[in-house]
Amino acid sequence: MEKSVRPFGIRDKIGYLFGDFGCNMSFSFINSYMMVFFVTCLNILPKHYAVIIIVCKVWDAINDPIIGGICDSAKPGKSGKFKPWIKWGSIPLLLASIIMFIYIPDAPYALRVTLCVASYFVWSVAYTSVNVPYGSLQSVITTDSIERAELSNSRSIGAMLAQAPAMILLPLIVYDSNDQPIGERFILVAGIMALIGVFAFQITVNLVTERVQPKIQQKQKFNYAATLKAFLTNRPMMALTISTVAYLSLIMTATNSLQYLFMLYFKNTKLISVAAVLIALPMLLAVALVKPLVKRYSKKVICTYPFIISIIATGIMTFVRFTNPYVWLVVFAIGMMATGFYMVLIWAMVADCIDYQEKKTGRREESSIYATYSFFRKLSQGIGSAIVSLAIGWAGYINENGANQAPEVAGNVYFAVGFLPFIGSILCFVSMLLIYNIDEKKENINEREN
Repeated sequence: MEKSVRPFGIRDKIGYLFGDFGCNMSFSFINSYMMVFFVTCLNILPKHYAVIIIVCKVWDAINDPIIGGICDSAKPGKSGKFKPWIKWGSIPLLLASIIMFIYIPDAPYALRVTLCVASYFVWSVAYTSVNVPYGSLQSVITTDSIERAELSNSRSIGAMLAQAPAMILLPLIVYDSNDQPIGERFILVAGIMALIGVFAFQITVNLVTERVQPKIQQKQKFNYAATLKAFLTNRPMMALTISTVAYLSLIMTATNSLQYLFMLYFKNTKLISVAAVLIALPMLLAVALVKPLVKRYSKKVICTYPFIISIIATGIMTFVRFTNPYVWLVVFAIGMMATGFYMVLIWAMVADCIDYQEKKTGRREESSIYATYSFFRKLSQGIGSAIVSLAIGWAGYINENGANQAPEVAGNVYFAVGFLPFIGSILCFVSMLLIYNIDEKKENINEREN
């Protein structure tokens, strides 16, 4: 780091916070309500939506390493390597977020399916053009382990602040008194949230400083085959990838399935807001405790053993049939509480794994490595959405009946909401315990080999 560069401080943490806030102003609404909009409002069949979302997420995942490679190969601008992407990519993201929620319930079925596929394709490219540079940004702000944990903490706060309106306030806006979603309101909500996101990105660009200027050899060219090979042999990154796939495709299915659980089983969509608060609580606890715990233990320790609690709680959610929604919410909160530290520290661990790979290969490729990790994140998000859609279809959900489904349908939905996170919690615990091998308490970002 050059002496003339401003030292790491509160400006960086606030700026980085607003970056994830901006990303989630678009992502959180689409992740939570895209299925409700297209399946319930536009009446796309669940089995068709499952295929659509898998295809869309595969495309979404593929464009991550492409944009990551372009970003790595591009010459840095005056403001840095990654900040120009964030600044200018936010505008297409705003427009794409609005296009996705055009309400055409009376259009031919093929046109509704086309809107779903085409609008997501456009949105995913716009989102990736901002999100991959933003995720890579952490690696060049600082190399200090504690400061990276603080940045990851800030990122989690930003995500939580953005997700709060999507999960707490929006159910009060997009559902009517009969728990039916109001299709024409979605486009207005998406537009307002995306516009707020644009302003948040500008705050990030103006507050964050890119300090790390790695000396990359002149001969280094984009070689994604070499990057991928190194990624797949990067043991800690593989542990994070496996746990991330399990987390997003199984544990976080609760984010999408809560809409149907409270609409069909508990018949009270207003409680979705309560559930959203409970999802946010572990983040608040982790944000408050993460810095002293990282100093005392390590990121590996506090991101591994809490999953035991999650396994127990989600197992209870699966195999015990609660009729009181508040009792179910308490068990659900305990299960989510256990994932808090993992959610907060995941990005700091990704940055550590990027450094790990550079030590192994001698190549500095923040964007390509982050984009490859993001490839698996997005693929798992697609798998998770497809699993929820298929589970709804398996449960016997009939589109035309809306919130008025048979009791056995509601019971099947209840089982799926608990069972999927139960399996995911087991996989997360095993991968972090047995595969992840970076323990900064033993040696500063020094790997423990077999």
